Amino acid sequence: MKKILYVITACGLALAGTACSRIDANTSNSVPTSDGYAAMVTSSHAGAGTSGVTRADAYVAPSAAGPVAGTMMYGTRSITEATFLTEAASSGMMEVQLGKLALDRSANSEVKKFAQMMVDHHTKANQELTTIASGMNLTLPTTLLEDHQKIVDKLSKLTGSEFDEKYMDEMETAHERDIALFEVVSNGAPTTSVRAFAIRTLPTLRIHEHHADKLDDKVD
Repeated sequence: MKKILYVITACGLALAGTACSRIDANTSNSVPTSDGYAAMVTSSHAGAGTSGVTRADAYVAPSAAGPVAGTMMYGTRSITEATFLTEAASSGMMEVQLGKLALDRSANSEVKKFAQMMVDHHTKANQELTTIASGMNLTLPTTLLEDHQKIVDKLSKLTGSEFDEKYMDEMETAHERDIALFEVVSNGAPTTSVRAFAIRTLPTLRIHEHHADKLDDKVD
């Protein structure tokens, strides 16, 4: 098992001056977290600063005096909600593309089930991301970010058991990164819809990461 830890303390990395808090996100979650397959995985585990922005593709450099208003600290990077939405959208598109590739390339029934879950869940999550971005006057990318495209290109060259091993390895790593990012945004995003999306999606990402971890061990 290749385990990469992306341990980021939510309170310590949240927006400076923002208390570590949770909002009441009672709106319905369009990202499914309790379908039959995900429920099985869960059981086995047991246990605003965006006005005037028209594209969500710019990073904000950290200030020497600390993060500027409307930004969050993700590791050593200062990110905006636009940055988050862009990275989340690209990651989601990658998950869907790789899921479809796995459905075509893999002969492992468990890998195929996982891949179908990726396609279903991330397609719905991406639709919700688009709605949120539209309400904030942001245009999300329709193509993958460079790092995500490189992963797709790499896996597109593989077949059989080699594909399964690399696919599950990438899925575990990608979801560890996503969880760390969503944790920061769930505590520090100034816009309610963005923070609520991060809070609602985190349980799904944790289900994905847990099952990717288990499958990664099986196919290695």
